[in-house]
Amino acid sequence: MAAGMKSFSNKYIFFYITVLVVAVVALLTVVTLGLKPRQTANRTADKAMQILHAAGYQDVTSDKAVALFSRVAEKKTGEREVYGIRCADGSPGVVMRVDGKGLWGAIWGYVVLDGERSPVKGVVFSHRSGTPGLGANIAEENFTSRFVGKKLYDANGNFTSVRVLQKGKSPDVALDNRVDAISGATLTSKGVDKMLQQLNNEGK
Repeated sequence: MAAGMKSFSNKYIFFYITVLVVAVVALLTVVTLGLKPRQTANRTADKAMQILHAAGYQDVTSDKAVALFSRVAEKKTGEREVYGIRCADGSPGVVMRVDGKGLWGAIWGYVVLDGERSPVKGVVFSHRSGTPGLGANIAEENFTSRFVGKKLYDANGNFTSVRVLQKGKSPDVALDNRVDAISGATLTSKGVDKMLQQLNNEGK
């Protein structure tokens, strides 16, 4: 060993590494706990903005979303996430959350219906990891706007949901009860179609 260099036992090295790991874990814990309130606030604001957007409030900023949401919406009792809301046009609406699965991960949305639960007044969809230009397009206005005015029930009063179907497929489903699927995003479109089935019998 070169002169002047210290030698350390395995016990000392193990102790040093243990102390270092504990210190790093403690620091990360403090940082995580410190950020948690902000993360919770961001999630709350994001949800409020999504619901408000579906209800027609187009120009709401994140710093004002929660306050506005608390004035125009009220959560209903029950296991499902359902809200009564005053839409941007002043009319009453019912908001229901729906959850599903796309090609790569979770998808979800908020559907706003009129006071009679049909037709659709507005929707907003989001995704965990949709493919840009394909499955991720469920969050785009070009897709969500197709749902406005669609109906959950057929002419005989039977629940049909709003089906998301490839153009030309299932011609027996009336135009009032269907939306064209996203081209090239078959699995995600099927995921949206399936999660909208959750609207069945809500509020009845």
